[in-house]
Amino acid sequence: MAATEYPKDLAGAHLDPEGLAVNQAPSPHPTLAALTSAALAIPGLASLAEAATPEPRQWDLLYFHYREHGERMQVEGLKQRLVLPLGDEWDLSFNGVRDAISGASPIYNLPEIHCQDGRVITPPVLSVSGASGPPPVVDGITPERPPLGGECRVRSARQVMLEDTFQDTRTAGDFRFNHYRGDLVLGLGAGVSNEQDYDSTFASLDLRQTFNDGLTTLAAGYSLASDTLSPLNKPDFTADKTVHQFLLGMTQVLSRHELVQLNLSFNDDLGYLSDPYKNVYVLATNRAVDEARPDRRRQWNLLARYVRYVPRFQAALHLDYRYSTSDWGIDAHTLEASWIQPLGAGWTLTPRIRYYSQGEVDFYHPYLQTLPDSGHYSSDYRLAGFGAISGGLKLARALTDRVQLELAAEWYDRQSRYALQKHTDNAFSDYGFALYSLSLRWRF
Repeated sequence: MAATEYPKDLAGAHLDPEGLAVNQAPSPHPTLAALTSAALAIPGLASLAEAATPEPRQWDLLYFHYREHGERMQVEGLKQRLVLPLGDEWDLSFNGVRDAISGASPIYNLPEIHCQDGRVITPPVLSVSGASGPPPVVDGITPERPPLGGECRVRSARQVMLEDTFQDTRTAGDFRFNHYRGDLVLGLGAGVSNEQDYDSTFASLDLRQTFNDGLTTLAAGYSLASDTLSPLNKPDFTADKTVHQFLLGMTQVLSRHELVQLNLSFNDDLGYLSDPYKNVYVLATNRAVDEARPDRRRQWNLLARYVRYVPRFQAALHLDYRYSTSDWGIDAHTLEASWIQPLGAGWTLTPRIRYYSQGEVDFYHPYLQTLPDSGHYSSDYRLAGFGAISGGLKLARALTDRVQLELAAEWYDRQSRYALQKHTDNAFSDYGFALYSLSLRWRF
């Protein structure tokens, strides 16, 4: 959720078009070399394509505000990062984040029954698993629904929201050592995250090797996360989850103005993978029961990135394509483009646009007639088929040669009809959000 990280030295004053020396191997343009620092951004693994020297001493501070439309969830957070070089071969970095979450979120979908006489009826809810919310009772009498299949049929649904009094706070911190030895960089990191109902500990190890006169970099990484859930709506229930992540990557400089990058990662999630706050409504019993997901998920992710420095505008173009697929039957495509444009006098403007499309998991149902024999079912809108269009604008100002200020705004529009893949219509789940951030970077 934090603002996207971009190259550190992209202020217009630092661009060097005279770096186009001849009679040399096609080493990257200085600006292009700086762009590689934004290359690998896989969650859980550090940025693997940073320059093969210790980072300079610096402190980053970021504030962000996230708000979903319709008075749903909102998040306010503060994140900071401190980097300390330790001689010529080591650096150490610390990250800390604290954010507050509040508002309402969907817990299940209630079908809507449309009758030929024009009535629109919602069926009764006799019980809801957990303490997510009481069933709706009018004047002490639980409403009844008409028989289906004749004059009345289910034609739509609506989301039932968790109480908007929900609040939570997340505190997380991690550290990372990097060791630089020639063209080889070895990274080791670990951290913890704590919420009222969720604790996580994680560690990562990665390796980068540059060769071919610095034009080619190969990377490999592994991370392990161990999580414990203690949902507030189930006081006597705890569950564990383990996440293994593996990554292989290659960055290749094509010319002094362009590079490409390929990353392949594999996630293996084991344990309790359901959301303890999500229910599924069952028409046959008029009850909302806990969702039930498989206890293992294997997911493959591919990232292809093209970065080009455009001398005419002294700007940089980033084009990304991501593909993801898992054994839950879901697949997703992402296309993203951004243009980093220095404006002079230390100002930089970065517009960004992104399109996302995903299919639905094999066990997604907006609601159920009866419980399926597979034992797996969910009506979580995040597992449904949908598409999303988002965009953003970032304005950065180099206040001095050591201090930079950034202001960013992003918007997001999720629509069931935007999806490319065949899926169950879930337009009742559509929503959008806005994200604003302000960050400061100080090198000292």
